[in-house]
Amino acid sequence: MKRLLMTLWRWFVSWNVGFITATIVFFLLDYQFFLSFISGTAAMVLTSFCMKWRSQRIHAGDLLKEEKDYIRTQLAEARKKWRRMRRARLKIRSMVMWQRISHISATVDKMIQAVERQPQKFRVAQSFFIQELDSAVTMIEKYAYLIHQPVRSEEMKEALRKTEKLLEELESSAEQQLLAILSDDVFDLKIETRLLEQSLLEEQNKPKNTEWREEKKYETVR
Repeated sequence: MKRLLMTLWRWFVSWNVGFITATIVFFLLDYQFFLSFISGTAAMVLTSFCMKWRSQRIHAGDLLKEEKDYIRTQLAEARKKWRRMRRARLKIRSMVMWQRISHISATVDKMIQAVERQPQKFRVAQSFFIQELDSAVTMIEKYAYLIHQPVRSEEMKEALRKTEKLLEELESSAEQQLLAILSDDVFDLKIETRLLEQSLLEEQNKPKNTEWREEKKYETVR
């Protein structure tokens, strides 16, 4: 919705700039229609191009080339860690832990996809990608290795139980990070929903108003 409004505004401003330019040129050049048309069209196209370039720059969060390269590198590393997580998951026999790691893996995948689509969102989940995800992958791989050992000491059992609890907390943390990344999209959806509800409400009220006017007209004639 935000992009649509920005596009409509860009068209409105560029058309008016083109129209004013064409009008001025038309009178300055003694009613030369062709030249005024060319000048107005050029002004309109140039204005539209400048506004589009500026809006895209703002939409990208004013990211510098170095920032974009850094984000691209971090996402590539995150994707590698995600693949390691999925491979380690295949070694887990416990259905509960398998489902938990699968959910974490799916959440991380959605986070990576969301940041790939909107690189400026990387700032929201930077700590998760750089710190938590790295620790999570190492922990899951160690857990998958130790869970298959034929013997277990009390210390090992305690470490496995602590890992299972931490993975539960990590699942919740990953969900919160994904929600933070998607917060703007949720806001846009709420706006779209409100506009649609208002439009539907207006459509529902139209027949009633028409019937009321027809009834009043009939009574007046009668």
